[in-house]
Amino acid sequence: MGYILGINELLHDTSAVLLKDGKLLGAVEEERLSGEKHALGFCLMGKPPEYSVNWLLDYFGVKESQIDAVALSFDVGALRIMQMLFNIFSEAIQKMSVKSAFKQKSKNDPGMNIIPGATYGFFIKRRAYLNELRRRFRNVISVKHHLAHAASAYYCSGFDQANVFVTDGVGDESPTSLYYGRDGELIPIKQFHAHQSLGTLYRTVSQICGFVYFDAGKTMGLSAYGTPREMLGKYLNVYPYSYDIDFKPLRDLWKLARDDQPIMDIHKDIAATLQERLEAAGMEMTRLMHAKTGCRNLCLGGGVSLNCVMNSVLLNSDMVDDIFVQPAAMDMGAALGAAIWVARMRGEPLPDAMEDVFLGPEYSDDEIKATLDATPGIEYKHYKQIAKPVAKLLAENKTIGWFQGRMEFGPRALGARSILASPVEPYMKDVVNDIKGRERWRPLAPVILEERMGDWFYDPYPSPFMTLNFQFRDEVQARVPSVVHADGSARVQSVSKNSRAKRYRKLLEEFEKLTGIPMLMNTSYNERGVPIACAPKHALSSFKKTALDHLAIGSFLVLKRKD
Repeated sequence: MGYILGINELLHDTSAVLLKDGKLLGAVEEERLSGEKHALGFCLMGKPPEYSVNWLLDYFGVKESQIDAVALSFDVGALRIMQMLFNIFSEAIQKMSVKSAFKQKSKNDPGMNIIPGATYGFFIKRRAYLNELRRRFRNVISVKHHLAHAASAYYCSGFDQANVFVTDGVGDESPTSLYYGRDGELIPIKQFHAHQSLGTLYRTVSQICGFVYFDAGKTMGLSAYGTPREMLGKYLNVYPYSYDIDFKPLRDLWKLARDDQPIMDIHKDIAATLQERLEAAGMEMTRLMHAKTGCRNLCLGGGVSLNCVMNSVLLNSDMVDDIFVQPAAMDMGAALGAAIWVARMRGEPLPDAMEDVFLGPEYSDDEIKATLDATPGIEYKHYKQIAKPVAKLLAENKTIGWFQGRMEFGPRALGARSILASPVEPYMKDVVNDIKGRERWRPLAPVILEERMGDWFYDPYPSPFMTLNFQFRDEVQARVPSVVHADGSARVQSVSKNSRAKRYRKLLEEFEKLTGIPMLMNTSYNERGVPIACAPKHALSSFKKTALDHLAIGSFLVLKRKD
């Protein structure tokens, strides 16, 4: 038994993970080290995650000769890549005009790189990379993409038995796959045809709403402002235990596509209709699995699984008792699933239930201090207990950059690289959205002490990874207006008493002592178009560029010099 290196390198959100004897040692997304948001892979004319691989080997002191196997998160040959390209072309012809396609090209849509990526990128650049991997490592194994997603969800869930729902934009075989996990086995239930991609559909309608390739989360947020309309959802028909996508009706919707003009009511209704249709399809997939297996545990993986509104609809259905959403559900998490699947194939131990995602780079106080001393225009003070002064500042409506411990793996800031603010004053949502360069209508999420969930939300359930949506209790909404969305909901992170994010937990406790509110506003520590801050230099750069009031980095509290 030894080390297994998992790599995601084909499409986007390239990443690498390192397993040893069933323990997940580290995981990091390439974007955090390269600075390229959603770092693109070969089929989108990008590069492999070399920074991520090198960081893992260097940080854990592992030699290439000690790697027993490398697991790749796609298993595609020349024929399959040509089929994928053909499917993308045929869908594009159905769903949009040439004029609409050129508009997407003008928006630097990375999906438009698929033609050179699936030819030169795949056959020349990727082939050379695979040859290099085989030279460096003795055993390189390709894993089916949805099997990798399913493995990352099921084997990290802690469930002995679970239905597994995987759905994303593009898989190497299917965009939607259903499995039954039982006693360590993953048993296929059903796969949908390549043209039945819920991820591609959601992305396309998001583009009609005026958002770019990776902005599906904006559409989910916008949906709360609109009303579903049957006439706007003819592209997705849902049947008992099935669904069917027809891209042709999207041509009519493209006539309503938003460019730079303000969001209109029709765009809100388009978003609301899309969200309702997705939830209906997800419900039928869950119903099908439950009918087949009788199991009431549900695991979700694939990029669509980050739709926390759909996830909560499924959790609150009469077919689900418990749910696990793989927190790095996008393609970065497929590197983890591929590594786990290869470990299983080799008869090695599998990871325990995932309790946190603090798996990336960390920096000691000495390293942080060296960076602070080399940074002009700031002053700082050291605190043995950083939570108390920060809680006081938050209670005074100051905004805080929060940089602590090992970085999170996945798209959500969960207490290691966050921007924090008080949820009490309604204007704080605008303040934080302005700092981030986000549209003011977009919601911001609360983080709450887990044991207080029932006091603030209906149907409470642990949500450590911010992958579930909850309705605020009517009587408390006015107390925290800056984290209540238009429909009275919130995408919630809960922090338990045994969380490894001890300073984060302590900060919530101190804020509650001062205000009586056991929650804070939490969003990722980054500017618009920039990955979440990874190293102290990134945190300080964003701190100096933005209107953040303070930076709590390690044991240091930083402010800008007035001169």
